[in-house]
Amino acid sequence: MDIAALIISGLSLVVAGIGTYWSNRRSKEALAESRRAAADAHWSALQEAVQRLIGFDPSAEPIRDRLTNLRIAMLALVDELGDEWEGLDVWLDAERALGATYGRRVMEQARPTDTIERRLDNLDPLMTWAQALSHNLRRLKVTGHDASALNKLADHAQGLVASIHERHGWEQPAPANSRIRPLD
Repeated sequence: MDIAALIISGLSLVVAGIGTYWSNRRSKEALAESRRAAADAHWSALQEAVQRLIGFDPSAEPIRDRLTNLRIAMLALVDELGDEWEGLDVWLDAERALGATYGRRVMEQARPTDTIERRLDNLDPLMTWAQALSHNLRRLKVTGHDASALNKLADHAQGLVASIHERHGWEQPAPANSRIRPLD
């Protein structure tokens, strides 16, 4: 009788151990799925903000709200992905500056007497930029973090901002706010 109780107790212990293992495993899977869903939501919000810039005419309505939504969505994605995506913040900030630069260019070149063709020509750089940004975001989401690609994309966007500002005689944007410093 004591041996039967001991065997039953041992089996109970094994079953409890197996149940705990599977419970923990499923819990970890659920947590990972939850994190993926949160990241997907941030990627989607950023895509939505970018899509609102395709076909947008800043000479017809203010661009401020669209750029603000873009910046907010970019920051949310960077915060969600965290340190795993080193360089993402630099690239997205460079892209935001490039979008603002193209928006400014459109606003300054627009004239009330512009033909539809002229208006579309003025809008083309802004729309092309937004489409390229959308494509790059989709590609990075699928392929995952690539520090080298992010650095190249950031350098390219920063170079375009500098050349457009120089070409139009505009003051170069500050690379960073000197009043903001990282926490120690």
